[in-house]
Amino acid sequence: MKYVLFTVFEDSQATQSLLADLFKKGYNGTMMGASSVNHTFSEKKNAPMFSLSNYAEGVKDPNLAVFFIVEEERLKPLQEAIREQTSSFTKIHGAMMVFPLQQYEGSF
Repeated sequence: MKYVLFTVFEDSQATQSLLADLFKKGYNGTMMGASSVNHTFSEKKNAPMFSLSNYAEGVKDPNLAVFFIVEEERLKPLQEAIREQTSSFTKIHGAMMVFPLQQYEGSF
């Protein structure tokens, strides 16, 4: 079975090093810039509601959302590497969560 490991990290040099290390270990993922909904709306109090495209263009918060699709046997080593390099998210702030994939098609 495949799993999605979804992470959010603050964008920093330490995060770049973490991702480079995971790449060297053979992990590949998809990375996107991210901002919290709270942060986005608190800065745009006078903006008209509601156009997602307007908000997406303004996402500049220093966060990265990264998701990995991995086989079950590679999941725990990936989680352990992230915990180790983030010092359980105290050195690099963020979060991770895992979802089982019931259906998957593609070449990841």
